[in-house]
Amino acid sequence: MNRFVAKTAFVLMAIVSMIGQVQAQFTTTFAKNINPGQQNGLYYALPQTMLKIDFVIEETQLEKGPLSDYAHNYLDMLDPVEYKSMEYKLLAVKMTTVATPDPNALFFVTLNGVRGGSNIQLDIMPNGIIRSIGMSSLGGEEKIAESSELVENEVIGEVATDAGFLGLMSAGKTNAQLAKEAADKIEEIRKAKFYLISGDVEMASNPETFNAMYQKLDAMEKEYMSLLIGNRVSKKVVRTVYVVPNKEVTTQTVAKFSETDGLTVGTEGSGKMITVQTLSMNTTAAINAPSQSAVESMNYENKVFYRVPEMANVKVMLDGKTLVEDRLIVNQLGALLMAPMQNTLLKYDTKTGQIVNLRL
Repeated sequence: MNRFVAKTAFVLMAIVSMIGQVQAQFTTTFAKNINPGQQNGLYYALPQTMLKIDFVIEETQLEKGPLSDYAHNYLDMLDPVEYKSMEYKLLAVKMTTVATPDPNALFFVTLNGVRGGSNIQLDIMPNGIIRSIGMSSLGGEEKIAESSELVENEVIGEVATDAGFLGLMSAGKTNAQLAKEAADKIEEIRKAKFYLISGDVEMASNPETFNAMYQKLDAMEKEYMSLLIGNRVSKKVVRTVYVVPNKEVTTQTVAKFSETDGLTVGTEGSGKMITVQTLSMNTTAAINAPSQSAVESMNYENKVFYRVPEMANVKVMLDGKTLVEDRLIVNQLGALLMAPMQNTLLKYDTKTGQIVNLRL
């Protein structure tokens, strides 16, 4: 009798062990707990939200004119360029979001011995973000087209003026004499422009001829003026700063801006501080989610992680003054949860990590 009981207990233990093997078809583990070189599985990541902040800046290069030392003798109302330098003006700020793999939500799926004809299907993007995961023989997943925009230092437009000595240079003339000739030329051109506007009625009646003549005179005036007051060459560029918000630090110093040094990324450099403030709207506060330490320390059988993202109010500020403000989805401020897998296909939103489709 005792031998029969022992045999029965052994068989039951074997059955329980087999059932456990069938049920534990895969195990999800936080990435840092995987031994180097482990091959029976693969990694996947959930996306985090990265802020892409584009600063539209007008950059002006100042060049001293060859006759600028005499500019005040003839052009008292103007401020000539005294030395070579740069000037910067902040024109606009644009804020968008980019989904990137979250290092705090990077997992390894260990593929155990799958039995009973079941299959595990994982669809992962090239950057490691998961698209879908399925068990059993459910249909294939639709590929999700992704595009990313990464444009830095884009030149929007350029306005430049170049000037030489034109016909002023001649042997034996001093800079003072050349400055007097340039000033005289400027006066002649201005008189011609005035006569064109008010004197020649026949030419003024032909818009195309009038515009062509006026533009020619205007260009000549600028060329002679540049000899005395210097050149200002301006262009508009886009400087991009990337910021990853986090729960612990709501306000981050990301750059500095100066009218003489422009935009410098980080806390170094001179100028006024550019900060990014991210305040959670607490839409996921009621979810009783596991702590980050629990996520990182335990193994989860037949379960995968997904995210319920959070809404946040995001401000970009210069020296405390708001430049741009918007309400955005910030994934990593939300809740990290587990979904059980049993003859299931789960599809993810690759921008948020939220489950958007479930098939049984």
